[in-house]
Amino acid sequence: MELSERKKKILKSVIDSYIRTGEPVGSKLLTGTSDLQVSSATIRNEMNELERMGYLEQPHASAGRVPTAEGYRTYVDGLMEQYLLSLEELKVLNEVFNYKVSEIERLMESASHAISEMTNYTSFSVIRPSGRNAQRFETLYIDEHSFLLIMICTDGSIRNRHVKVRMSVDPEMLKTVADALNATMSGVCSEDVTLQSVLEFEERLGAHSGIAATVLRVIYDMLNSTDSEKVHIDGVTKLLSYPEFSDVEKAKDAIALFEDRRDFAQKIMSRSTDEKGLTVHFGEADLPDAGIVLQPIIINGKTVGAIGVMGPKRMDYKKVIASLQYFVDNVGKQFEGESENEQEHRKKPE
Repeated sequence: MELSERKKKILKSVIDSYIRTGEPVGSKLLTGTSDLQVSSATIRNEMNELERMGYLEQPHASAGRVPTAEGYRTYVDGLMEQYLLSLEELKVLNEVFNYKVSEIERLMESASHAISEMTNYTSFSVIRPSGRNAQRFETLYIDEHSFLLIMICTDGSIRNRHVKVRMSVDPEMLKTVADALNATMSGVCSEDVTLQSVLEFEERLGAHSGIAATVLRVIYDMLNSTDSEKVHIDGVTKLLSYPEFSDVEKAKDAIALFEDRRDFAQKIMSRSTDEKGLTVHFGEADLPDAGIVLQPIIINGKTVGAIGVMGPKRMDYKKVIASLQYFVDNVGKQFEGESENEQEHRKKPE
């Protein structure tokens, strides 16, 4: 059923008051603070109707009403006012972009910290792993039949594998292997390896071509190995300052959500995609008293991660959403037009 304008105003007033005070809202309170020119009895009747419709609920028989998840959803989707960031808040966020930041992870960590401080809620950022591009290769002698193959990636990370071969290993062979790899496989990812580059690699090995297949299998494995999602979390203890989490068990449940960071990252990324854009989640099964706002990070049309805020279900959504959207709009401009190699290069300092 579509809400009347009066019901919308009353629902908005209830949620605004509950976000501000954390206390159930009664009709008398709305009569004194609302711009509605109606009696307390009329407001009480409308609140009863909103409760029957599933937008409000009464936690105790003698208490006022509090919003349900459906009430919050209606509020976020169309009732709440737009929040305008203050000059001080804009300064805090702009300072994130003024840092000499050479990697997106650090940029996200800085933003997560700033947003947590601004909103007084827990914030987090997640960066998806990506495929590797080899920058150069090195080799290191281990024994007569094995050596260490080292791959330095364009993002600054290093991969290495212990390679065992049947033929004798000596300094000349190791130099030939490294030179052949740097000539044919440097600057490529696994998708860029072609038959031509494989044949050229084998040709450059010369007398040592018998180990070509073994080395190429190792290279392919290293190029396709990725790290898990990178997760940064700020202000977990801020949750404990809200009465919703004063209960020890509820506090433990909230903190436990962040303990397995890989599982947390997978849950977040499954809920945040570029098709959905910003999403708001209210009181889900694992945390019934919490709200989560998620915003995907999209660079050149590709979702590279997400940033979000978690707080009590009654958190100040308009301020949280305004902060996240300001950051995301500007991070997109920061990296707009860069090639994927340039983005990979940014991910870690040299």
